[in-house]
Amino acid sequence: NYQYTSANEAIGRVLSITEDKNLGVWIGGDKGLFYFNNGSIRKIELRSKTILAAEALHTDAAGNVWVGDVNALYKLTAKQIDTINKNNLSVINLFPFADFNKRVFGLTTDNKQNLYIAGYDGVYKINADAKRYETVWNNTNPPLFVRSVAATSPDSIFWNSLYSHPVQMINGKISTRFSEDFIGRTVFTSNNKIYSLNTSGVGMIKDGLVQPIVSFSDITNNAVAALIDAEENIWVGSWEGLQKFRRTSFKQYQLGHKTQKEIFSFLERKNGDLLFGSNRGLVFKKNNETIAEDKSIPGLFPLAEVMCMVEDNDGSFWAGSGYQGISRYKNKLLTNWSDTGFLKDNNCEALYATGDGKLFACTENGVTLIDPKLIEPLSAHYPFAKKYSRRPELFGCFQTGNSGYWFYGSQGLYKLKNDQLADDSIMNMPVKSLYIHKIIADKKGNIWIATQGKGLLLCRYENENIILQKQYDSRNGLPSDIALSVLADKNNNIWLGDYMSFSVLLNPGIDEQLISFNEKDGLLSSYYQTLKLEQQKNGTIWGLTSMGLISFHPDSIGLNNLAPVLILKNISVSGISTNFSVASSPIFSYKHNSVQFHFTAVSLTDPTKIRYAYRLKELDSNWTFTNNRVVDFNFLQPGNYIFELKACNNNNVWTIQPLQFNFTIRSPWWQTWWFRIFALLTAITIFYFFYRRRIKDIRNKAAIKQQLAELEAKAIRSQMNPHFIFNSLNAIQECIVTEKIDAAYDYLSRFSKLLRLVLDNSDKNFIPLTSELETIRLYLSLESLRFSQSFTYSIEVNDKLDKEDIYVPSLLLQPLVENAIWHGLSNKEDEKKLKIYFSESNGKLTCVIEDNGIGRAKAEEIKKQKIGAAKFESKGTKLVYQRIALLNHQNPGSAKVETIDLFDSRGNASGTRVIITLPFHFLQNM
Repeated sequence: NYQYTSANEAIGRVLSITEDKNLGVWIGGDKGLFYFNNGSIRKIELRSKTILAAEALHTDAAGNVWVGDVNALYKLTAKQIDTINKNNLSVINLFPFADFNKRVFGLTTDNKQNLYIAGYDGVYKINADAKRYETVWNNTNPPLFVRSVAATSPDSIFWNSLYSHPVQMINGKISTRFSEDFIGRTVFTSNNKIYSLNTSGVGMIKDGLVQPIVSFSDITNNAVAALIDAEENIWVGSWEGLQKFRRTSFKQYQLGHKTQKEIFSFLERKNGDLLFGSNRGLVFKKNNETIAEDKSIPGLFPLAEVMCMVEDNDGSFWAGSGYQGISRYKNKLLTNWSDTGFLKDNNCEALYATGDGKLFACTENGVTLIDPKLIEPLSAHYPFAKKYSRRPELFGCFQTGNSGYWFYGSQGLYKLKNDQLADDSIMNMPVKSLYIHKIIADKKGNIWIATQGKGLLLCRYENENIILQKQYDSRNGLPSDIALSVLADKNNNIWLGDYMSFSVLLNPGIDEQLISFNEKDGLLSSYYQTLKLEQQKNGTIWGLTSMGLISFHPDSIGLNNLAPVLILKNISVSGISTNFSVASSPIFSYKHNSVQFHFTAVSLTDPTKIRYAYRLKELDSNWTFTNNRVVDFNFLQPGNYIFELKACNNNNVWTIQPLQFNFTIRSPWWQTWWFRIFALLTAITIFYFFYRRRIKDIRNKAAIKQQLAELEAKAIRSQMNPHFIFNSLNAIQECIVTEKIDAAYDYLSRFSKLLRLVLDNSDKNFIPLTSELETIRLYLSLESLRFSQSFTYSIEVNDKLDKEDIYVPSLLLQPLVENAIWHGLSNKEDEKKLKIYFSESNGKLTCVIEDNGIGRAKAEEIKKQKIGAAKFESKGTKLVYQRIALLNHQNPGSAKVETIDLFDSRGNASGTRVIITLPFHFLQNM
């Protein structure tokens, strides 16, 4: 449930939504425009001052997103959307399109990519690639604004005004048929058809009329939105929530009677009348779309159920009861046989017409032969050959070809032999005394047997025997192991049912498909105690139940042919749940050889009927069927495996390609002796290598520490040139002798402060840049005094540098500055300049010390002319390079010193530039 953006801004009331070509979702509402992608929502701000309230959104075929506002229409081009998506932009330029300064309630495009706009004043159109709009229809009553618009082509435009019936413009001609009970809410398209959401339901607009598809007047109130999904379910959003309506071909009937609801028998008479037998001997008749009591037929029995009905050749019909014998209604005369030698139990649950015009009456005491031509039609009786303590119920008779007659019931199968009912059985079926509800034969000669507890049996007749070929039960797709009735429809598909559902076996054989239906598909919602399936001559099938009637035609059964979307959610390996489903062929340790797959499938029509089939091909090539969404494989042997998974929807439509997941269980490496030896040698080698490496590292660190200590001590002693110290003291003395007391005080103050800074920083490896700058400034001021202001200097620092937060090696720069003064500037005759500046370049701190002195070559010549110059060595400069080398040892390539000779335009030496480079990552927060 998304209520806020990633920046915690409220989304507010959502009024519109669309998806762009990048699979990003645009959301419009009273808080503005939002964009959803990669699991988060961000608000799209406008550079202009326009306050956006997006009431309508639409994506056209070119990938442009149109935004309808309370004030204008905007267009986001596909190129803009790509930029927003790639650069994660939240602020964009959005300008009104075609100077359309009206409120927009709805947007749509036709098959020519013309855009249509629903507004206060009517319906407007913007032709593809046009920059102006035109009026399609002018609304003369703006308060009843146009709230929605839909179009299939430029010649077929539909719209809906507030509190009005949908309007259509076909080839420029406008028409509408208003209905108080069917006021329109909105019009929309699905599969190039126009639909209307109204106050009482959803309908399809055809020829100017709304043909109702779904009615929800008694279910919900104030429906505001509708959608037809890919599986053709209809979703309706209202103030009371979300409802889903599924297509059904099953029609329910209730008996037009105060007390009777049960239906036990069915008869289609020769004149086309449909009769239904109920309790208390009542017979009902179908009149148009109602089932009402047939007053022309008297009660066939005083109290009992009408269990079966048959019409004979002369037009009279016979009926059997539950416990009051047999009745015949002929020439408006009712006759009942309730206590004869042939029908001692007064029971008859089935009447079977033979080819010679006679009837078999199936009773608890055997079979009675009825010859309607005789004055006494009950002409013979065939008892059970076996004596029963509890009499069996007989539910029917079956014959195929010249096989003779079988009878079946609550205690098995019987064959009529020698005027007796002899026990018989189904070959290959272990259970001999099956509870059999119904036996039929289809057009191909297959025999289908509906049983209690063993499901549906497919059999064949061979050598005077019924032989089992295949069993259908809950293990291979049926809702249960109970089949109360079975029927072969006009297409030779096999229908059966249990206490709460119907099932159909389409195309029995190699390509067969088993589909089940329940109350969510339109069947009766109550648990019914009895079920019989009967078929009209026109192919309509009737379900007779204890709770009412159901009818349907096989050709009208709408199937969901869209396979489920299959998702492998995650995999648990040895109890550890990890999202291995995104990995490619993971390899698991031999220790982790128990794998659990978690999966699901999406099918909107009826998720409860989704079934799965899986297999691990290396273990079993057969598919295992299940309703569970978790599969375990425990203690797998090492090897390569392929887990395959598929799913089917409510109509048994399976995913075309199984989902596959490859994984490997690694073999245990420790089971071989050679690997143990190899592992031992490897361990010894690794230990020896790390031991030597550790000793070497310890020695290197000790050497570095010792060298650092020595360098730090040398740095303290060599930071200041003894000549500088002596000369400074002489300068102070001279000031005192010549009575320049103030100058002496100033000189002495600076000198002491410089010495204090040197002593304070000499024991620190790194100091802030501010401290180093202060040392350099004091040093330069004293040298300037010593040389009687004979040279000028400047120190510049880039404003972007944080001098307090940048650390540099202590007293690193003073020797280089000293070299510039003594060797570069001291021997120069004219103007002398020294420049020091700090800057940032490519993430590094750069310090440049530049003088306009005589250059290194001239300085070297002067140095050689001095007595003892051969023995003289610049200690300070050497220490600088040693410290730089130590820094690079800790972080290779992190620091460097570069000296550059400068020349004028004539090629004469014009000074020296020294560049010191130190990295920021090394200098910050030391």
